[in-house]
Amino acid sequence: MTTPTPAPCRRTLLCQLRAPDRGDSAAGILARRAVAKNGHRAPAYLSRSGVDKVALNIPGMTLVEMLVVLGILAVLAALLYPALWTAIEAANNVRCQNRLHQIGIAYRDYVQGSGGLWPPIFSLDPPPADLFKAIEVETGLVMAPARPAANWGQPGPHWSIVLWPYLDSLELCTCPSDPKAGRRGSEVVPAGREHTVALLDAPPESYALNVILFRTADDFRRQAGCTWGTKGEVDFSGLTSYTTESEQRRLFPGLAKRILFFCGASGQTVGSQFNVPFRSRPGLSGAERWEWHYGRASAAFADEPGCGSNYLYWGGQVEYHDQLPDLWAWGYELTRAPAQP
Repeated sequence: MTTPTPAPCRRTLLCQLRAPDRGDSAAGILARRAVAKNGHRAPAYLSRSGVDKVALNIPGMTLVEMLVVLGILAVLAALLYPALWTAIEAANNVRCQNRLHQIGIAYRDYVQGSGGLWPPIFSLDPPPADLFKAIEVETGLVMAPARPAANWGQPGPHWSIVLWPYLDSLELCTCPSDPKAGRRGSEVVPAGREHTVALLDAPPESYALNVILFRTADDFRRQAGCTWGTKGEVDFSGLTSYTTESEQRRLFPGLAKRILFFCGASGQTVGSQFNVPFRSRPGLSGAERWEWHYGRASAAFADEPGCGSNYLYWGGQVEYHDQLPDLWAWGYELTRAPAQP
């Protein structure tokens, strides 16, 4: 005769179903509930000690393994960074070329509307107040105050001011690769050249007009390094004279292949008529020419491999050159020497 197993007392069941302690694991709770339901010990694989050992006995990363992972990530970053940097520079170069192209369209529209005339390169006459007022309304930039003639006078008819109705955007005047892009006013213009500013707190102007293709002074051509027009032998002078397109065609053979605008002007803000750097020498008020596409040259006027500039030609084409175009392309020579056999 078998003796019946006494039923567990109610107090024992309540103790087994008590609220879990903070230190209890999920496995321990399941084990106690199994005991309460079946009235016998839970199997070993559900015991608190067994499940906890399985769940918690997971090895972590050692210091050596972590260093190996970090080393792999560093190698991948070193491999990917040059490609990423090149892609960013290529995108900036395309944006720069697009801006030069739009400047070229604006220039052509202006010349066609003016009957083939381009304003004087330099002037002491007061600038058109209505035009500067429109610029102020659209951009918030205020015209610089008038200065004495001994201090080079008024802001003048710079190309960015002349073409403003056709450009209608300050962004077009700054190259994305310009190291000073995003700066304003005194952060762009060197100390001591505040009198060259046309618009207060303006952004940098990365593009320059090649003034050698226009009426200018013999001194300017001499300073630039021209092989012509430095001794009064040509009738193409006059900083305050208008330039006609017919004069340009007559004086410069192959005019379509001459440089009209170029990227790389440094040291002036938008609107300054002193933004006139020359090919290999400082221009007005120390204006400089730099190469900063796909790498920045080590010095102003340097022509170094691995970096270059974009050029807008009179015919309308925009080209990138790693090597500085020759004197003929700049208009510093009127005729090109025949190629050597």
